[in-house]
Amino acid sequence: MCAKCKDKIHAKLKNNKDHKVIDIKEVGLKLETPDFSDLKCESHRDQSCVLFCTTCQMLVCTSCITKFHNGHGFVEIIEGYELNMEKIRNEHKKAMEIIDELTKGKREMSHIRKEDTEKYKELKKKIEDREIYLKNAVEKFVKELKEDLIRKWREFQKDEINHIDKVVDNLQELSLKAEDILQSNVAEKVFNESAKLAIAVSKSKIRPGTISFLPGQMSPYNVGSLQVVSYAIDVRIVKQFQTDISRVFHLSSCPGNSLWISDDKVLQKVKPVEYKLTVESTFDIDLCGMFGTPTGDLLVIPINKSVLKQISGKTGELTDSIYNLSPLYPTSVHVTIDGKVVVGVKSGGPAWPVTGRRAIIVMNQKGEHDISYEHDKNNIRIFTYVRSITSTDNGNICVVDKLAKDGRGTVVVLNRDGDILQIYTGHHEVNIEDKPFQPVNIVTTPSDNIIVKVLSSDIFHILNNCGQLITHYNVGDLGITMSYSLCFTRNDDQLYIGCSQTNGSSGKIPVYGVKISGC
Repeated sequence: MCAKCKDKIHAKLKNNKDHKVIDIKEVGLKLETPDFSDLKCESHRDQSCVLFCTTCQMLVCTSCITKFHNGHGFVEIIEGYELNMEKIRNEHKKAMEIIDELTKGKREMSHIRKEDTEKYKELKKKIEDREIYLKNAVEKFVKELKEDLIRKWREFQKDEINHIDKVVDNLQELSLKAEDILQSNVAEKVFNESAKLAIAVSKSKIRPGTISFLPGQMSPYNVGSLQVVSYAIDVRIVKQFQTDISRVFHLSSCPGNSLWISDDKVLQKVKPVEYKLTVESTFDIDLCGMFGTPTGDLLVIPINKSVLKQISGKTGELTDSIYNLSPLYPTSVHVTIDGKVVVGVKSGGPAWPVTGRRAIIVMNQKGEHDISYEHDKNNIRIFTYVRSITSTDNGNICVVDKLAKDGRGTVVVLNRDGDILQIYTGHHEVNIEDKPFQPVNIVTTPSDNIIVKVLSSDIFHILNNCGQLITHYNVGDLGITMSYSLCFTRNDDQLYIGCSQTNGSSGKIPVYGVKISGC
């Protein structure tokens, strides 16, 4: 019926007070109230649910209330049911509006050629501008290279002439001595001087070197690349745990659903059980990094030591591992899916100013050094201070490189051959002069993308496996503050986030279990 019939006719019907009138749009949505007596608790299957927790948005039994939901808000199940029904109605309404909007947009798009869209023109213009920039940059660099060649060639020729003069003078001097020795026929002189002449003659054949040209390679790092940017990142907190350590600076997973957590001084193996962390073992050890192996062991970087420590996943014993970096010192460690141990290293002494070697060394499961990445093809230093490492399924190594004491840094992505694929320096929307890009931790997602955690911000930079930005996401919007360490668990692809502190914290630092989709 229409509104007029409802008010003028239906209202006059006998027994109309027993009738229930609803909007026609709600037909099929208004159902009889269901039976709640058979709702079983997910955590305690032998008990029925008695209330709805408005804090956690879930049904709870009496055991749940006392164990996990103390101090939370509760309503009757029927009220919780109505709240969720209303939520579904609202989301259903939004979904229908979005469908209408997208369908309308689809109809409009079908009449527009891609060449005529402003977005296409904008992207094409950017590519063409990049082409012009690269041409000009190449011409300028080649000009400088030629000028440098002229200068170095002159210096080289001068050095080579000086070298030849020195060799000739030395040989002439020794030859005169040789003639004297041959004529004197003194045995002692023969034995003493013969070696000197032989060495001088052999050195005279060694040239001081030459000038060569090492051609570079053209790659997406130089030119740029196209990428499909996704904004459909969904993050939700699954669980929250309280720790009894001061900070969760280091976080790593291990088989059996356990986690390793550390604040640089205390190392704990903990197991998430429902909404609590059960401490399985504790070690008092100063460390600056750690990572779990696929076999269940934990590799630990002790302070100012060249040999990695190892905690056995079977016995829990702490021993020296077979991974020796001497004379260098490790700064970060990562283990690939095939068991390779990748370690960031530096020479002894302070981190700043930068001196000595700064590199990445890849070792096999026997502790042998397979390969190191230290300089690019033009012999330029790649790394300043390797702070965190991860790897992707396609074999790329992704590194958080700290450039200065204030934490400014970059994310460097190398392929298997050590070529630089990308150097990510942050994004203009979130990184400005007052808020520089300060990456501290990096982790690879199950879909082979990269999450970068930055200092003094709860924004996650999400990159693809070549180091190109997909999007960024602020977990602070979920109530996760002062996030710091990251790790994914292998069994359920759950992201764990450890915090350095919380606002108004009195000591206990949380670890969040998070489900992330869309990246």
